[in-house]
Amino acid sequence: MRRHLRPLPTLALPILALVAIAALSSPQPALAQANSCQWANDNECDEARYAGTGACPNGTDANDCRAEAAAWQRLMAAVPAEIRTQLGSDTCRWANDLECDDRNFGGTGACEPGTDASDCRALAIGGDNSCRWANDNECDEPGIGTGVCTSGTDLNDCRATAFLRNRTNRCATAFNGICEEPGSGRGSCRANTDTADCIGRQRPVVARDHFFGHDDRELVDVTQMPWRAVGLLTLADGACTGILIGPRVVATAAHCMRGEGGQASKALSFRAGANGDTDLGSASIIGSVVAPDYTEGSAPPGGGNGNDWAILTLDRDLGTQVGFVRPYVLAKDDLSEIRGGRFLVSQAGYSWDTGSHLSGHLDCQVLTAYGDGSFIHTCDTTQGDSGSPIMTLRNGEWRLIAVDSQFFAAQPPFPQMSSSHLAVDTRAFAEALRQAGVLD
Repeated sequence: MRRHLRPLPTLALPILALVAIAALSSPQPALAQANSCQWANDNECDEARYAGTGACPNGTDANDCRAEAAAWQRLMAAVPAEIRTQLGSDTCRWANDLECDDRNFGGTGACEPGTDASDCRALAIGGDNSCRWANDNECDEPGIGTGVCTSGTDLNDCRATAFLRNRTNRCATAFNGICEEPGSGRGSCRANTDTADCIGRQRPVVARDHFFGHDDRELVDVTQMPWRAVGLLTLADGACTGILIGPRVVATAAHCMRGEGGQASKALSFRAGANGDTDLGSASIIGSVVAPDYTEGSAPPGGGNGNDWAILTLDRDLGTQVGFVRPYVLAKDDLSEIRGGRFLVSQAGYSWDTGSHLSGHLDCQVLTAYGDGSFIHTCDTTQGDSGSPIMTLRNGEWRLIAVDSQFFAAQPPFPQMSSSHLAVDTRAFAEALRQAGVLD
């Protein structure tokens, strides 16, 4: 199971961002805080810089990470001296977040050259298989896989998707069929930001988290309904998608409201029709109702996943200003249509690779509806699409039927799918919607 929550770029691994990172020449933590993490001395390394779980800030789980620290030192020592000099130190604010951000080594460019050494070590030497999850037949590197391995350390598993590394669709004209990166077309897009148009829509089937072998998304017009009711939800330690379902009510996923270590995450604001730096209106979040039976764990599809929903209250009637999409609960006839393979829906969200531009997949399909208030669909959703709306037309009106939740390995009877994307539909939270006054 994987959730679709997208970390904010400036808050990636937020706890770690507050920790002073030692220079590579002296990686050991100060003695006073060496084992100050609440999970220290549990016989598991929890420091991200040593490919641990990331539950502890760097420098606070020294005893548990001794073996990993020694292995890290050996890996750094094996880097040729000339490359090691170019790698520099870990002084970038995004150092030790597992993703290489030094452009000189094929990174994102978010860090100045020579300031993201640990994250870029493997890419600098052409990659290796030093991650503990290497060779498990699943790519685990950031951006092109699950993100639990440092860039370049899951070489074998990531070969098929490596061409997508550090590529996005953040250009405002992505998905228009014209490559506009430097040297092509008008050159109006920054390098690596017009992926769908410059390298095509086909995706390896091993890219399990999204796209089913083909990226069918497009940028949608946020000035038109129902897209203008969709918005970017900003939380204390991440971002999700939500949708206005009443004058001051927003629907999203429950797991968006959970931060590091499962603690409640404070929802800050909702920007309706966000498009780059602009939006159609914004409001602050002043209240929330999260599924009372929500847990971090996940059951198999159909085994009890209908609890990943949340209803947020805004501080003003933003929905009256920009419009809202009323919820609709699946009826018996709808379930029959789903079983017959005839139930089409549309989805839109702020995917990790499109940033603050709203991407949508129109006319995707609901494959299977489960009795626990969830269903599997074919919409191309990925990180950042958590809580994004899945809608259907009823009597000429767009209606919300589900919020996007998570994805699993392919489920029968659909072996052709590279993964199974699960949404929680309004059957699961109909009563909460009634209490919020947004369901007839």
